[in-house]
Amino acid sequence: MSLISKVPFRSLLFTTSVITRNILQRRSILRLRTWRRAILLLVNGRQHVQLIRILSHPQSAQLMLNNPEMSYKYLRNYISFDISTKNSLAILIGHYSYLQKHFKEDFLNLVYHRPIPLWSKTINDVTFEIAMDFPHTIDYEGDLCLVFKKDQVSIYRIIFVIANGNSFQLEDDNVIFLSSVQGMRDFEGVKLATKLCHDIQPAHLLMAALSGVGKALGFDTIVSIGNKNQISQGVKFYFSYDKFFDNYGDRVPDTNFYKIPLPYKEKPLDFIENHHRKRTQKKRQFKNDIRDEVALAMVQFFVKEVDEKITIKEAAKNMLTTSYIGDGYS
Repeated sequence: MSLISKVPFRSLLFTTSVITRNILQRRSILRLRTWRRAILLLVNGRQHVQLIRILSHPQSAQLMLNNPEMSYKYLRNYISFDISTKNSLAILIGHYSYLQKHFKEDFLNLVYHRPIPLWSKTINDVTFEIAMDFPHTIDYEGDLCLVFKKDQVSIYRIIFVIANGNSFQLEDDNVIFLSSVQGMRDFEGVKLATKLCHDIQPAHLLMAALSGVGKALGFDTIVSIGNKNQISQGVKFYFSYDKFFDNYGDRVPDTNFYKIPLPYKEKPLDFIENHHRKRTQKKRQFKNDIRDEVALAMVQFFVKEVDEKITIKEAAKNMLTTSYIGDGYS
């Protein structure tokens, strides 16, 4: 049976009709970029059909009904300025294929409708939380995100996808591609969170949480974005991706990406001044606790073994006895 014959044509017709209607309503049919995207769609037609088939799986079918344009978003800038349309499509296919193979069928429905709590802690009557969420308003930067909250209000998030390593010329079967680090312009909230969480800025706390996700999945590498290829970098509120990710990994030669190993690099305590060591140890322990709780919380959504020899429960147990997060910037 051919690939085409296996495609749910109802889904294909539905998404196509929605896109066509939107093009007509926006009066963009005469725009050059519309025709350029149409040509790219035709060139990648077979792979596009594969994407429609994957998104029609019960795990993601409702998500596609709620967001019919998601099956075409690779035709725009998706996750990075300098990733080709063909590679963007491959990453999108790889992400949802991985979720279908390793996560329970209701995972996407859960994360789409309500953030899933992974870690929480109350300090001085202020409750902090890290949750898994779907990036509803900016899904062109990725298809999952981790959100840092203060008293139920989101103040920071990082957006990512799961990709095949070969999409970035890496030998890893799978990597986490981290495409966005964003504050919500609540500067006072970020300042308070940093002060109460051992002087660790929320972006670094989210990196600790992401390492827990990576470890739970058995990944060895995070690929992160650099300044030049970040899609939604603002002018007024500038965040230096290069400076931030220099704390965790190294730039891949001749690219604008960073390769970050899991576990994160950490400076040996012997290289830290004596009067800073105790403070550094407390910060590292705080982030290790976040990593462990996030990794353990992720287990409930898995349907497959993390490794051929280690079951999910065993992997989670190992995480509670293994310390591997570096301080990143200490």
